[in-house]
Amino acid sequence: GYIWHTTGSGKTLTSFKAAQLATALPEIDKVLFIVDRKDLDYQTIREYDRFEKGAANGNKSTNVLTRQLEDKDEKGKPKNYKIIVSTIQKLDSFICKNKEHPIYNKHLVIIFDECHRSQFGDMHQRIVKKFKRYHIFGFTGTPIFAENASNCGKFDLRTTAQAFGDKLHSYTIVDAINDGNVLPFRIDYINTVKEKDGTKDSKVKAINQSEALNAPERISLIVDYILEHFDQKTKRNQYFNLNGKRINGFNSIFAVSDIPSC
Repeated sequence: GYIWHTTGSGKTLTSFKAAQLATALPEIDKVLFIVDRKDLDYQTIREYDRFEKGAANGNKSTNVLTRQLEDKDEKGKPKNYKIIVSTIQKLDSFICKNKEHPIYNKHLVIIFDECHRSQFGDMHQRIVKKFKRYHIFGFTGTPIFAENASNCGKFDLRTTAQAFGDKLHSYTIVDAINDGNVLPFRIDYINTVKEKDGTKDSKVKAINQSEALNAPERISLIVDYILEHFDQKTKRNQYFNLNGKRINGFNSIFAVSDIPSC
């Protein structure tokens, strides 16, 4: 299954606690915590160390991961690695290099951090096919549903539910704002496309939506609006104190649909 916890609501702490509780179960041999990128690999270990120093084990290469899965230290002596943090790429490399391995028959809990699109595909399928006895969880702040799924990749692995199963729990941005755990935000909607009064859908035979949205006239109006209202929206002319420093206004994020639009 998957757990939908909004960004900034303590997802890493929750996943760490889940991993820790799983290792306490006598029938569980190991917990694999899978991240998608190298920087997340280091970040996760650093976060875990804040909760409990040395509780999780990172690895810089597939060879080190192999040694940890075989419970051997740097000198080949026995050592029990209960929680192992690895990138999906390193685990996939291990699987490709080891057609057979005792770890495939061990009882594992596999936790995926940020189970987004990049984990839907060949690597994900190889992992779930190779291991024989496992429980699998995905943590995400942005689950992929049918309505926002990409048309790329395997058709049966395009949503979070297809890859990981049912939603086990959700803590959305609305819950987090109501609880005061994340900052609230305000959205202004400025409509840039107007229909003529009395127009019926049946009379609109074909509209190239992308062409209409990216029309130079519309883009120009949006740019004018941003330039005119930027200081007002970001409060650049207002000052406040933060940790003893005098700061004016807020930063902002400029988001567009694609590179040509930008």
